Amino acid sequence: MKTLTNTLPITVSLNNSTEESSIQCERLLRNLPAKRLVYKGSWQQRSVIIKMFLDPKSARRHWAREKSGVKALNDARVATPELLFSGELDDGIPVLVFDFLPHAQTALEVWHNLTNLDQRASFLHQLVGIVAGLHDAGLVQEDLHLENFLVSGQQLYAIDGDAIRLRNKDKPLDLNSSSKNLALLFAQLSPKYDSLLESAALHYASQRNMAGPQLLDQLKLDLPKVRRKRCHKYIEKCYRTCSEFIRSQSTREVSLSRRDAQGETLSRLLNDPDAFMRHGELLKDGNSTTVVRVQLDGCDWVIKRYNIKNPWHALSRCFRPTRAWISWGNAHLLKISGIATPRAIAVIEKRIGPLRSTGYYVCDFVAGLHAEDFFQDETLAAATKERVAENFVQLFSLFHQLLISHGDCKATNFLLKNNEPWVLDLDAMHECSSPARFQKLFQVDRERFLRNWKSQPELQLWFDKHLPGKYKKKP
Repeated sequence: MKTLTNTLPITVSLNNSTEESSIQCERLLRNLPAKRLVYKGSWQQRSVIIKMFLDPKSARRHWAREKSGVKALNDARVATPELLFSGELDDGIPVLVFDFLPHAQTALEVWHNLTNLDQRASFLHQLVGIVAGLHDAGLVQEDLHLENFLVSGQQLYAIDGDAIRLRNKDKPLDLNSSSKNLALLFAQLSPKYDSLLESAALHYASQRNMAGPQLLDQLKLDLPKVRRKRCHKYIEKCYRTCSEFIRSQSTREVSLSRRDAQGETLSRLLNDPDAFMRHGELLKDGNSTTVVRVQLDGCDWVIKRYNIKNPWHALSRCFRPTRAWISWGNAHLLKISGIATPRAIAVIEKRIGPLRSTGYYVCDFVAGLHAEDFFQDETLAAATKERVAENFVQLFSLFHQLLISHGDCKATNFLLKNNEPWVLDLDAMHECSSPARFQKLFQVDRERFLRNWKSQPELQLWFDKHLPGKYKKKP
């Protein structure tokens, strides 16, 4: 399959009897190594999407499921790109060729570009409308996320027929099945948009002539479970090789890195992170951590090395994941929860067999003011500071809702960019499984955050009044 990912464009031939069997593959859209390739290309003087299935064991099965799913969408009259050809390449690789939608964006891209809650509510109504059409036909989209919908010319399309399943032939989904699948869609959105979900659910119910209150009650039970399951699944995924990440391992070290950051610069960094750090801008030179900013070949990264201080420290840490390893997982916990943090690029753990040693955590550099500097800046308008304070309340409300304890809420661990708080220093953070345990840890976080504002008592009192989780003393 190596030739299929060589320098583009490339030409492949369909195994059919027509004269126009050649397809030009012009741009690689998706690469699931050894499993699937998706190209934009041209065929018969029209723009097309070419989806090739590579795995010798499962290619034919996935090809058939995708083809069957597209037929199910068409039968249900749910808009989906037209399937122009289904068959094989001349070397036997199963292939599907779809019509290319001009100026198409994924629903996720559209969502990110919306600027206010009214626009988001309207778009969410469109999404649940298409899901209602699936459910009315007895269909579920088992991989229900925003990138499996496309918007082109004001029309919303469902894609990825491979994940379409017929649950009830000629019979609509029942309340429980509908709620669970709808919860999967809502779980893709940050909890900060939960205020929009009731209206969207009621719109869905009206499309299907269902009892809205019953659906809402069921969703309140299903959504937290689905959200947590999705979160845990993604965090497990970030520690292995997949479409988004690459894991490399030897007896001396283990590394994880983003697939879309691959290149010569990252390769050299993974090979010798200390050499990179020696030539970077030193941001912190502590006993336990060294932090360096590296700007090279268009990359602007921060490398945080968690140092081993002495043999006793090495002994106490060698059987546990390094703080770099923990930071990597927590960065992706925040990402999937819709909480801003610098994008994690890579993590490296030095090892001797199963014993862990020095860890390196690499993330994007984000320019901004630390929270303490922001609120002390007398040149900023009071209204701006008030808006940012409210954003901090929303951040801590998300922590509280998701049972996330940060572990070190000093002001320098929060960065302000475009008046939004970004969370830094993730090695002490964790998601609690016990609500009782979380309440204790959240009180510690809350009190530590309030101590940042001793010199600004009015701000401290405001935060104490508005932050969630205030401990109420028994009378």
